[in-house]
Amino acid sequence: MLRGMDWRRVWLGVAELGMAMAGLVIGQVVVGAVFGVVDPGALYLSGGVLATAVAAAFYGWVGPRWAEATRDGVDAPEPAAQLPTPSRSWGRVAAMVMVGIVVALVGSITLGVILDAVGLGVQEQSSVVKIAEDARGGGPIDEAIVLAVSALLMAPVAEEWLFRRLLFVRLMATTGRGFAYLVSALAFAAIHGNPAGIVIYLWLGLVFAAVLAVTGRWWAAAAVHMGNNGYVLAVLFFGVGPQA
Repeated sequence: MLRGMDWRRVWLGVAELGMAMAGLVIGQVVVGAVFGVVDPGALYLSGGVLATAVAAAFYGWVGPRWAEATRDGVDAPEPAAQLPTPSRSWGRVAAMVMVGIVVALVGSITLGVILDAVGLGVQEQSSVVKIAEDARGGGPIDEAIVLAVSALLMAPVAEEWLFRRLLFVRLMATTGRGFAYLVSALAFAAIHGNPAGIVIYLWLGLVFAAVLAVTGRWWAAAAVHMGNNGYVLAVLFFGVGPQA
């Protein structure tokens, strides 16, 4: 199996991941420098999301240029052209978004129950839990508002642009579908800094990628991401339903 592997294509895939991760480092440096000069107040909660947006801008700019300079001799089209053919039915796309939200939540909740049963219970990040508890207790809501906007809008857009529209699509072109699903999901899970929840983040990354692959629209994956995050926020702030 290894003898027949096209290591040139594997290298290109690893390089794509490296560019995305380099973008995240650059994003952290840029956001950290800005926040070091300007007091962000409650906006500090959006720092990670802003860094992801910078990473997407960097990777989106440098990726095609790097590919153009290095793809000689590789039997694969330029990754930017590899978005799946969009579904022409808006009803089908809407249906896939709804199915994706259900699949994402059912899978997350099921995995959470299983992990809890074996003594590996998943907990939301402590800072997020504290903000929710403060808001429920009648405390200041500025951080809660920033958290909600970041989780419901900013994070789904920035993360889906980076990990699905760019990384997943480009990996499909360079290394194949299986590698693209696995590596983009692993990268997505890694940035959340919650080792206890890595299995759930992996699951979500796979679901979001599948929605993009089926619909051909990255914003459909973002919509599923928004639905998932909306449920999690409802659990944290209002105690609605079982926690994912």
